[in-house]
Amino acid sequence: MVILNFFFFHSSESYSQVRGITPVQVTYAGTTETLYQQSHALLIGVSAYNNGLPVIPGVIDDISAVKAVLEENGFDVTVVLNPDNLALEEAFRKFIGRYGQLPENRLLFYFAGHGHTVMMPYDEEMGYICPVNAPNPARDSTDFEQKSMPMAHIDTYARQIKSKHALFLFDACFSGSVFSMSRAIPQVISYKTKEPVRQFITSGNASETVPDKSIFRAQFISALQGEADANKDGFITGTELGEFLQTTVVNYSYNAQHPQYGKIRDPHLDKGDFVFVVHSANTSSAIVTEPVTEQKQIPVSHGKLKLTCQIPGYIYLDDTYFKYVNRDTVLMLNDLTEGPHKIKISGDTTEEKTVDIIPGHISSVTIEKKRQKNLVSDNFNLIFVQGGTFMMGSDKGSRIETPIHPVTLKGFYIGQFEVTQKQWQDVMNDNPSHFPGCFTCPVETVSWDDIQEFLSKLNKRTGKKYRLPTEAEWEFAAIGGNASKGYEYSGSNDPGEVAWFGSASNEKTHPVGLKKPNELGIFDMSGNVWEWCSDFFTNNYYDESPQNNPKGPPKSGNHTLRGGSWDCGKTDVRTRNRGRTSPYDKGSHYGFRICMDE
Repeated sequence: MVILNFFFFHSSESYSQVRGITPVQVTYAGTTETLYQQSHALLIGVSAYNNGLPVIPGVIDDISAVKAVLEENGFDVTVVLNPDNLALEEAFRKFIGRYGQLPENRLLFYFAGHGHTVMMPYDEEMGYICPVNAPNPARDSTDFEQKSMPMAHIDTYARQIKSKHALFLFDACFSGSVFSMSRAIPQVISYKTKEPVRQFITSGNASETVPDKSIFRAQFISALQGEADANKDGFITGTELGEFLQTTVVNYSYNAQHPQYGKIRDPHLDKGDFVFVVHSANTSSAIVTEPVTEQKQIPVSHGKLKLTCQIPGYIYLDDTYFKYVNRDTVLMLNDLTEGPHKIKISGDTTEEKTVDIIPGHISSVTIEKKRQKNLVSDNFNLIFVQGGTFMMGSDKGSRIETPIHPVTLKGFYIGQFEVTQKQWQDVMNDNPSHFPGCFTCPVETVSWDDIQEFLSKLNKRTGKKYRLPTEAEWEFAAIGGNASKGYEYSGSNDPGEVAWFGSASNEKTHPVGLKKPNELGIFDMSGNVWEWCSDFFTNNYYDESPQNNPKGPPKSGNHTLRGGSWDCGKTDVRTRNRGRTSPYDKGSHYGFRICMDE
């Protein structure tokens, strides 16, 4: 028996319309073709084992790094943390049902946790991955096999996928009983990239143990950053990745780990090869929402049309898909026939106009979008919160949460995530955090006054008017806005699903976006760090608060904090709970998220 460690991490399926659905194009034999229409990854991490297997503290931080590198490679990432046996099966079924039905998609699965190999009666080894409630197989082998997921189930899921390319990675050591070994490295991107494939990579074999500090994870990230591109053609195939991981992990583990890789034993699913695109530079574009009006003048002369598109989306010409474009793209369409042609841009909304092609003349068309959400800008993810009226406050907490009263707000934008250490450092050139070294964790140990300096520099750099949310805006966003289902915590009645708090936090902050989002797709409004609001604080402000767009009292000695933090009990991480402290105070539990007017 061998107990193995895996690693996991998450990204949000609600990040953007762009991440994950931008087509991946490859060039070979002088021809450029679209290889994938969409790219989706499921990351499953199990660290808090509760039925006899050792806890694995490093899983969450390691998965955070995996999430980041996959997002850089264009994947939309879904994360599941600490699932039991039923939730583990459900995670695979839901993900495949949602993303695995389109033939032109690519899917990646990454599991991190414990693994184990069992010798079957027919003298073949079977690998298992272990959910959070799996018992130690040395103590209860029957219950272990009932609760753990055998590779035979993975084999079944792999065959249910209709997408042509799927890659399964397991940061654990067990026998690769459902796949055959493969060694050949393709010299070029060839026709095999078009053929279906199911590929598997494990971090070791059945007689080995994976350390909590994962060598496999570190080398996987290095691989996707370009080191695995053996023939320097700008692409990394699944086979190249397997060969790279086998070589480097064996080396850096001092021959203690021997990764396995191969393809499924199926002649219909072993001809192709998974493909990653090597980026010459990693650019961290994030998603913000803002009102935009765009106009495109399209001059046409002698049957040629020049289309300037400043809004990302899919372009259709006469209802036929033509191209996916990002912002500031200029296209030249040649040899158009005389007469009317319909131009349609389909992003988060659909806009279309008709242009008349008249040889010898210049024609033009104007497409206007009154609101375009999720534009690439400024390295911040903002969610638009539609205006509305809600009942602010609660009669279930302390006196300062009462009375319950109606508040009407206009629309605004608020950060999908708490501001991270990396985002702070990019603006301020320092990192004041008590828990440094995790760039995707929220920045903390920042005062209200520190944040005003941050916002001033950010606004000067971007030309925007970012600010802290008012207390009313914060609460409205936290409860889910107009989509609210009345949860006590931001996104659930179970604080463990949405918040890092109490003993479950391991007495520290965690990377943003790992827990379940609320109804608006916003993360961590319960727990992780207290979040500063723009308002001054008074105990009886709810008695005096105006109904329309309240902004707090004129002056007091404290500013408002909301949401609770990693060191709080569950009462403090309720959406209606109020906190306050001096604008000069700093602490490892104080952070923030940004806001912007509509």
